Amino acid sequence: MLFTIDNRRFEFLMASSVSTRDGMGWELWEYVGGDWNLLIEIFRDDQLRKIDFTAFGNIEVPFAAMEVLLNHFNENGGKDFHIYSEE
Repeated sequence: MLFTIDNRRFEFLMASSVSTRDGMGWELWEYVGGDWNLLIEIFRDDQLRKIDFTAFGNIEVPFAAMEVLLNHFNENGGKDFHIYSEE
């Protein structure tokens, strides 16, 4: 989902990760100078049953952009850990 805040262009992405970790990630990217830069990730680790927040780099992020990320995280199962049965 693309959106603009304060003349800055952002994109929100949601992706599953199962290769090196088990869970879902919600990412906030910004388009600057022809490149997309990852700013923030919220990762729900289903195996460890924890949620991690990571900021990449030293950049100011508008609160409104954070709200988009957090709202999507909360509205789309961010806190709903997947429990896998032991076989």
